[in-house]
Amino acid sequence: MIPRRVVARSSRPSNFISRYTSCLRHHRSVSTETSSGSSPVAPKGPLIVDFDEQVKLAASEQPQPSIVPQTRAPGKPLTKLEEYQHLKAAKHASDQIGGILEDHYKPHELITNPPYPRDITLELLLASGAHLGHATALWNPGNQRFIFGIRQGIHLISLDVIAAHLRRAAKVVHGVSKNGGIIIFVGTRDGQERAVIEAAKRTKGYHVTERWVPGTITNKDQLLGDQKLRLLNNLDEEIKLTPEQKLRLKEKLAASTKKDVNKVQVENTVQLPFGHPAVRPDLVICLNPLENKTMLQECAQYRIPTIGIIDTDVDPTCVTYPIPANDDSLRSVQLIVGILGRAGQEGRLARYEAEAGRMEELKKQLKRQEEAARIQEEIAEKAQVHKDAEQAASESRQRELEQESLLTIR
Repeated sequence: MIPRRVVARSSRPSNFISRYTSCLRHHRSVSTETSSGSSPVAPKGPLIVDFDEQVKLAASEQPQPSIVPQTRAPGKPLTKLEEYQHLKAAKHASDQIGGILEDHYKPHELITNPPYPRDITLELLLASGAHLGHATALWNPGNQRFIFGIRQGIHLISLDVIAAHLRRAAKVVHGVSKNGGIIIFVGTRDGQERAVIEAAKRTKGYHVTERWVPGTITNKDQLLGDQKLRLLNNLDEEIKLTPEQKLRLKEKLAASTKKDVNKVQVENTVQLPFGHPAVRPDLVICLNPLENKTMLQECAQYRIPTIGIIDTDVDPTCVTYPIPANDDSLRSVQLIVGILGRAGQEGRLARYEAEAGRMEELKKQLKRQEEAARIQEEIAEKAQVHKDAEQAASESRQRELEQESLLTIR
C-alpha cells in the first residue's frame, strides 16, 4: 500500500517562530500585567460584550500593516477586540507550520466504488502498478508490441496500450450486457474473490472463484443437465404465468401423470422442462489465464469470446480480447475487473431504459388503438342512429300514404 502523502507548507522557520513567540510573549505579558493591582479587575460571572461598540471601535482604529498586532505599552489592558486579533494572528502564524494530508489510496474503494470506463487515466493505471511485467527471461515474444521498455531486468508495459485495450474490452462488456448476454467472471487466485463477486453482481452475471470444472462447456449437458432453467425478460425478471396458462399447464401435467388436477403443483414462473440443453455463456472474463488454460480451450472450441489480463509471460493469442497488464498485482486486477463490472452495469441499465421506452411506446400504441376503436364505435353508433331515424321516417311516411289512399277510396 502506498503511504500517505504529506505536503509541507511553510516559509522560513525562523520568521514564523519569531512571529509566533513574540505574539505569545506579548499576550502573556499583557495577561500577567492586567492581573496586577493597578489595573481594573475583570468582573466575575458571564462576560457580556457589546458588539456594536466593538464594531465601531474596530472601524475607528487604523488598519495594521500586518495581521500580527503591534505591541502595546506595558500596564495598559487590551480590549476584547485586540485580544481577538492577537488570537487570530497566533492562529494564522501556527497554521503555516506543519503539513496538509492529501488524498491517499484506500484499498476498499476499488471494490465498493470502482471507477467507470470514462475515468480511465494513465495516472490511475500507473498508481495501480498495471505497467509492471515479469523478468525479461520469462517474457513471451508475442507481447513485444505491448512492451514499452526494460528497467532493472523487468519489462514495462506501455500505459497507452493498457488504456486502449481496457477501453475496448469495456465496450465489449457493455455491448454484451446491453443485449442481455450471459457473462462469467473467472478469478481463482487468492484475494480476487471479493472483486470478482462484486463485478458479477453489477452485471447480473455469474462468477467462478474456486476452480473451473473441466467440461463445464464441452460436457455441459452431463454436468448441468439437472439444473432448472428459468426464463427472464429484458428487465432480468422471471416471467410469471397467468392464471389461464397455469390451469392449462396443470391439466397437461395431470393428463400425462394421471393425477388429479388439484393435486398437481405448478410454480408461478415459466420454467423450461428437465432435460433441456444447458446454456453456454456469451462472454467469459478471465483474470488469470495461466491457471485456466482448460477453460480458455473450451471457450475457443465453441467460439465463445474471452477477455483476459495478459502479462508479459502469457501468450496473448489465448484470449479474444487481451488486456496487457500486471496480473500479479491485486490492486491492478481489482481496478481492471471493477472497470469491466462498471461497463456491464452501464450496459444493463441502458437495456432497462430501452425496455422501459419500448414498454412506454407499446402503451402509447395500445392507447392509440383503443382511441381509434372508440372513435370507430362512435361513428358506427351515429350511423346506426341515423339509419334507424331514416327507417322510422320512411315507415311513418308509408303509413301516411296508406291513410291518404284509404281516405280517397271512401
